[in-house]
Amino acid sequence: MTLYAKWTPLSFPSLPRSSHTLSLSHLRLSAFQSHRSPTAILFSGEESPRVPVSNELVLVDLESHKYAAIEYDDYGTGTIANTDTDTESISPPILEHIVVLKIQPDDTTPAPRVGSASVTIGTDTYIYSGRAGPDMKPLDAKLHAFSADTGRWHVVDFAPDSPSPEPRSYHALTASGSTLYLHAGCSSAGGRFNDLWAFETTSTPRRWRKLADAPGPARGGTAIVAAGRADAEWWREGPKLYRIGGFDGKNEIGGVLDIYDIREDRWSSVTHSCGKDGDEGHENNGPQGPSARSVAGLVVVDIKEKQYLIYTFGEADPSSLGHAGAGRFLEDVWAFDIEAGDWGRVEWEGETPAARGWFCAVAWEHKKVVIQGGLGSSNVRLGDWWMLQFVTRPSTAPLPATPMWDSNW
Repeated sequence: MTLYAKWTPLSFPSLPRSSHTLSLSHLRLSAFQSHRSPTAILFSGEESPRVPVSNELVLVDLESHKYAAIEYDDYGTGTIANTDTDTESISPPILEHIVVLKIQPDDTTPAPRVGSASVTIGTDTYIYSGRAGPDMKPLDAKLHAFSADTGRWHVVDFAPDSPSPEPRSYHALTASGSTLYLHAGCSSAGGRFNDLWAFETTSTPRRWRKLADAPGPARGGTAIVAAGRADAEWWREGPKLYRIGGFDGKNEIGGVLDIYDIREDRWSSVTHSCGKDGDEGHENNGPQGPSARSVAGLVVVDIKEKQYLIYTFGEADPSSLGHAGAGRFLEDVWAFDIEAGDWGRVEWEGETPAARGWFCAVAWEHKKVVIQGGLGSSNVRLGDWWMLQFVTRPSTAPLPATPMWDSNW
């Protein structure tokens, strides 16, 4: 199985950072907007090692990428310039299309942090823990939520007698329905977790539930995502969580995709041959798949009525300087066909993002992948934005730019 795609750089202001959080919600960034736009929500991270950036919240209207010749004020409204766009059709161009909006912190805003994780459920975007302070120890175990309805943060309360996860960093969050799932990460004592927790956001009282621990070594920098569709035969058993990669303190982890059955509270695994850097030369017989890595991106997309996991980039070898340096990063992309249960490479032509790790990736409209920021091979934080679109490719023709979901393929 091979999928074909096209990378497109998005003309948003550069926001250099790594180890930050990025989620997708729907907001009105201007009172003049007639509808909620798909909005990327960025929070904190680091531009220098172990130094959190401000805890202001940065909101980016993803739909505004269509205005390719926008000139930007400093994190303000965009103005149309040097373009054939009929400005008379944009009413009014400045107020209607705010591109980037910064929400300054107040007494409800979580502290600046690195190595946190976020996920959006409904109109709330949740973050949990992370590192901060001169010693960079994990923060407390508070669950914070930013409301798209009120534009403010609040702490999510839970029952006083509820168990709760330990504070941690470089963990992962995902959601299925109204339930948030927290997995793995690094502890304040220097160890790592392999636990899985569930938090039902709509129950009364709200409680954390500890679920079955994941197989394999404890790890940080792993990726986990929920997937499943009610109209698919293979989903009759219910939605599942998919976990891959990470770093166990000595080695990057690869060669296995772990699958958590939410209804059964049970893990299973699908193994694959894990070649060096994801190339075609594999060390073992068996199905091919991505090489070992951590701090990579994992999202779910729908392509031609099928669901795929899209696994992007990541770190193949850690730096000898630890968190102060840049390891060896990858620039490959892999797709896992959930129904068929196999991996395939994603191929493309043209421009491509630089290899990176410690970045953020989100699925947009269930069809596209947006990545932002991260740490590059030169140990410099990246601030760029890229969109991955899946396309058709006839066997005898060059890679076209037609998005797959608009084609007849």
